[in-house]
Amino acid sequence: MKELNDLMEFDHVIRVHTDGSITEPSGVHAPEIIVDTDDDGQILNAHEKQMIRNVRAQGWSLLTGYTGQHGYRGPIMHPSEFIGGRLEKDIRTTPGLYVAVIVTTLDAADDRDDVAGWAVAHQETT
Repeated sequence: MKELNDLMEFDHVIRVHTDGSITEPSGVHAPEIIVDTDDDGQILNAHEKQMIRNVRAQGWSLLTGYTGQHGYRGPIMHPSEFIGGRLEKDIRTTPGLYVAVIVTTLDAADDRDDVAGWAVAHQETT
């Protein structure tokens, strides 16, 4: 069985079926995930909540509680983390659409996008 981390390239949507099989749906697009920051480039709780609302408005939710970052249980994963362990198990056993996406910040001071990390978006299917 191919590792889920290898199947889930960024912006590559997969469908997990009730029998655990995985297919690649056509015509489904990953959500765009942008998070604001304060003047020091820090992501505040209010920024993260707005990011989550924006993703929900696109029909997706973000998985939380999988990062190993000390004191943080939100949806943004550190670049060194991967889709494996409990995260992989939970994806493989919960039907729906999934996609790994880059989380970018907008820096109004220099009009540049920076990478904050990455996240896994999920969409329930019927």
